[in-house]
Amino acid sequence: MISPDSDRNRLFRHDGRIAINTIRAAFAGWNDRLVAVAVLIITLAMIKSWLAERPWTIAAWSAVGAGLLLGTSAERLVAKRLAFHGFDGLLAVDALRPATRRRYIAAWHGIALALLATVLLVVAPSLLIVGCASYLAGTLLAALMSGVTVPKRLADRVGSARVIRAWLRHGQAGALVASTLLVVLLLERSLTPNTLIAILGIETTLLTLALTSVDSDVVRFMATTGYGPWRIVGYHGKSMAYFLALAVPGCWLIAGSVAAAVVTAVSGAVLLLLVLRVLAYCLHGKRFADLIVSIFAGLLLFLAYFLPIALPFLAVAILWQLQHRARTKTWLLA
Repeated sequence: MISPDSDRNRLFRHDGRIAINTIRAAFAGWNDRLVAVAVLIITLAMIKSWLAERPWTIAAWSAVGAGLLLGTSAERLVAKRLAFHGFDGLLAVDALRPATRRRYIAAWHGIALALLATVLLVVAPSLLIVGCASYLAGTLLAALMSGVTVPKRLADRVGSARVIRAWLRHGQAGALVASTLLVVLLLERSLTPNTLIAILGIETTLLTLALTSVDSDVVRFMATTGYGPWRIVGYHGKSMAYFLALAVPGCWLIAGSVAAAVVTAVSGAVLLLLVLRVLAYCLHGKRFADLIVSIFAGLLLFLAYFLPIALPFLAVAILWQLQHRARTKTWLLA
C-alpha cells in the first residue's frame, strides 16, 4: 500500500528518477566519470583561485550575478517542467494540484540551493549568504516575470527567425558578413589602433556568433540519418569558412597583421564553441547539452587565463572524448 506522503510526492520522485537516469546515461563509462570529476575539481579550483585574487566587493558582485542567473534559470526550468506535466505528462492530475506544485517547486529549489551552498563553502565561504540570497531573489524575479506575455506580432516572427538562421549557415551568408565587416573596418580606420582592435574584436564576436547558430533538432536528425559528427560540423561551419577566407586577408590589407590575428583568434574560439555544441547535441537533449557546453567553455576560459600553455591539450582531450561518443550515435534511432 502506498502511503499518502509518498503519493503526494510522486511527481517529484518521477522527475528525480528521470534526472538520475539521465546523469547515469551521460556518464555511463568509468572514463566519462573520471573526466567529469577532473573537470569539476579543476573548475572549482580555478574559481576559488580567481575569487581569492579579487577584492571582496568584486567577488560579492560576482556571487550576486551567479546567484541571480542560477535562480532565474532554475525557476524557469521548473515552471516549464510543471507546464509539461500539466498538459502532456503522465501525472497531470498531480501537476494541477496547487499543494503538489508547491512541494515540487520547493523540493527542486531546495536541491539547487543546497548544491550552490556546497560550492560556495568550497570556493568562498564568505560569499555563502550573498550567493544564496541572490539565488532566492532570482527565483522570485523569474516567478514575477512569468506572467509577462510575448506580443502576438513578435511571436509571429519566430518562423521567419528560423529561416534567417538556416540561411546564415550557407556560404553566401559568410561572404556577405565578411564583406560587411571589411566595409565597417574601412570606415573605422581613423580610430586609434587600440580602439580599432577592441571594436574589431567585438564586431567579429557578434558576427561569428550569428553565423554559428546551431539547431539541436537538425543535429539530432542528421545524426540519426547517417551523418557523422564531423560532417555535421562541416554543414554548420560552412559559412564560417567563407567568412575566414575573406575577412582574414581583408583585415590584413586594411588594418595590418594584428587585426587579422584578432579576427582569426576570435573566429577560432567561436568555431570551437560550434564544434562543442554540435557534438553535445549529438549526445544529449538541448538543455543538458547546453549545460555541458557551458561547463566546458567556462573551464577553457579559466584555463586560458591561468595556464594558457595547457589550453590546447585540454581542448583536444574534450573534443576527442565528445566525438568518440558522438560517433556511436550515428544511425541510432532513439
